[in-house]
Order: sequence, then C-alpha cells, then structure tokens
Amino acid sequence: MKRKNHWVLFAILLLALINLSPSEELTLVRQEDGGEAQPVTPPEAQTKEETGHIQVAVQMNETDFRRLEEMNRQFTLSHPVEVDLVNVPMEESYPAYQRKLMKLGESPDVLLLDNVWVRRFAADGYLLPTEGYFSGSLSGEVLSASLIPNEWNGYVWGVPLDVDPYVLVYHEDKLKQLGWKRPPATADDWNVFVSTFKKQHSQPYLLGLDFRDPYAAATLLWQVGGGWKPTGSGPFYVMEEGHLTYALQQLESLRSTLLDSSLTGLDAWSKLSDGELSMMITTATEAEKHRHPRTKIWMPELQQNLASTWILGRSYAVSSQTDHPDAAGLWISEMTSLYNQARWYETTGNLPVLKTIYYEAARNQLPTWIPATLAAGSGIVLPASPSLPEQLESFAPPTTDFLSGAITGKQYRGRLAELSR
Repeated sequence: MKRKNHWVLFAILLLALINLSPSEELTLVRQEDGGEAQPVTPPEAQTKEETGHIQVAVQMNETDFRRLEEMNRQFTLSHPVEVDLVNVPMEESYPAYQRKLMKLGESPDVLLLDNVWVRRFAADGYLLPTEGYFSGSLSGEVLSASLIPNEWNGYVWGVPLDVDPYVLVYHEDKLKQLGWKRPPATADDWNVFVSTFKKQHSQPYLLGLDFRDPYAAATLLWQVGGGWKPTGSGPFYVMEEGHLTYALQQLESLRSTLLDSSLTGLDAWSKLSDGELSMMITTATEAEKHRHPRTKIWMPELQQNLASTWILGRSYAVSSQTDHPDAAGLWISEMTSLYNQARWYETTGNLPVLKTIYYEAARNQLPTWIPATLAAGSGIVLPASPSLPEQLESFAPPTTDFLSGAITGKQYRGRLAELSR
C-alpha cells in the first residue's frame, strides 16, 4: 500500500514540474487586469529595424522640395526613422554653407551635393564612403557619368540622384537652310558649319549660350575643338596643344555670331523659336521647359575617352560626423530607388541615373533625344578632381571676357596658361 502511494505522489510531482517548465516556442505573460495570457515573441526572434533621428540638407526650388517632402513622408510611414528636411535658401552659397557647418561640428547627417563638389568634400574628410552605409550596388547599376565624379582614392563617396546634361537646342528649318539636319558632331563639321553660316547671313546669330556659365562654355570649347581628353593632374581647361589652338581659332571665328543669353531683357528662347537664332547650348531641363514645335533637342554621343558635353548631376552623401550612418543609408536607398527615380524625373525633369530605366526608355517616357551611349557607353570621361570647384571658378572670368569680346584669343590663351601654373 505504501509503495502504491509513493507512485501516486511521484506522478503528481512530475505533472507539476511539466506544467511549470517554460516552453521553448512560446512565453506566456499574465496581464495585470487578470485577462488571459498572451503569447510574446522571445527577444532573440524579433526583427531589428533601423532607427534614428537624421537631418537632411538640400538646396532646390519649392516645387522639387515639395516632391521630396512627399517622398520623405512615405518613407517615415514605413520606417521608424525621424527625418528633418532642411532646404537651404537659393541665395546662399550651398557648398560654403555646408563647409561652415562641418567645421563647427554641426553638419547634417545627409547632404545633397552637386557632383563637382563630392571629391572635394571627401578629400577634406567631411564624408563617409558609401561602403559604410549603402547596401545597394552602384558599379554597373548607375550611369558612369554620374559615378565618375564620386570616385576618389579607391572609394565611392556619394550615391547619385540625377543627371542634367548640356544639350544643343536648334531651329530645325534654319539648320536645313544651312544644309544640316542636326548640329555638327565633329571639329571638322563645325568648321564647315560656321563657314556656311557666314556666307549665307540668313539670321543675326548662330549660337546662344550664357557667357557666365562655365559648363556651357566648356561644352562649346569641346564641341568646336574636337572634344576633351584627360591630361593627367592638370586643370580641365588644359587641352592638348593642338586641340587648344584649333579650338580657340574656331571660337575666334565664331565669336561674332554668338549671343549672350544671360543679358538682361533678352529673351533668347523667343529669338530661337522666331528664327533669329539657330542654336542654343543649355541644360536638358531648361531645353525641355522651352519646348517649341520649330525646335529640337540634340545631345552628342558619348565617346570612349573623349568628353564632348558637360553632364551635371547631384548625389546624396553622408557626413563623417553623423551618429546614424545606417539610418542615413536607409533613407538614401529609398530616395534613389527605382520607383522614386521615376517620380523624381516626372517632377524635376532631371534625368534618372539607374541604367535599367534607360533600357526601357519608351515605357518610362524618357525623351527620344537621349543617346544610347549615355547608359550603354563605356570608357566615358568627365573632369573630376578635388580641385574642380576652384578650377571652374578660375575658368569662368577669362572665358566670359573672351566670349564677350573684352579680350582677344591670344590674351585668353595666356590667361588660361597662367592659371595652369
């Protein structure tokens, strides 16, 4: 009888131990109000989401900024990251503003930079390489023209957002009168083109551009001179001796036919549509804004190891002073995603940087004037250097003086030579 009681007691204790043992799959938490126990996922099984509070600084017009705010709202709805957007006033020198904040240790976490400034900020130690925060792929996925300016010292320092190439807008009938279906594509073509124009005198001006715009002036110099090739560590305006001499000779003969589109009170676009001007050099975004039935847009093919037009662009970069690189990278990934690239193009007119969008250009409603080599071209070159901002600043004044006739071609060449020393 005693043995039987012992077995009964043992069974009761065993059942009690089983009921008290925690489950490997589920933990029960008793609510304070006496309700039923609710299952809670163990901490080690929870998915870790990136959190943080970041500040993003940009400089753009109000329409573009509103689109960015909308995209940012969508991001914050699905990610536990707080984001403060700061739109620096257009009258402020954006690079100077950002460098001042960097020196004070008050830098925003994310900066939107013109591509010409990325290498400079990186060389000054103000940026983190993208490998430290961006999980996406850049090499082979984005346009070479937008990636080249961001590469320095073996690293990539910015995630491209958009591009805005310089193009030629031309009056179709006026070019046909000169015997051309589109603008000239080589130095020899330009020579014939200018000679034909001078003989016919069919309109007052051949070509318009903003004389103060160094990118437009460089594009003109490359066009008439046969393109630009890298010359080592020298400034971008140091061309091969033969090329520079020929380009300046061409510009000298062309100068009397040039129109400064930046002159106060001058409507260069009306002159172009009315046939008083044959062509204009400007950005693609400006060209698209001034579409006219009598004008067309042309962009030269991108050639291997030869630049023929300047391609502007912007990139997001992360400050080296940030405390939340992962949150910053997550935000940048979302803003530059395939979906948001399309939305950004619709609003701003700035072309996307992802190659896949160009492979289905018609479906994505991209302009037909975009050359296939913009996405598929290899060996593309563009001026890129930590000193490029200073080079452009030095290049602009003598170039403006030369185009406006204030100095001769010989004087202009001498001033460029002085700057190169």
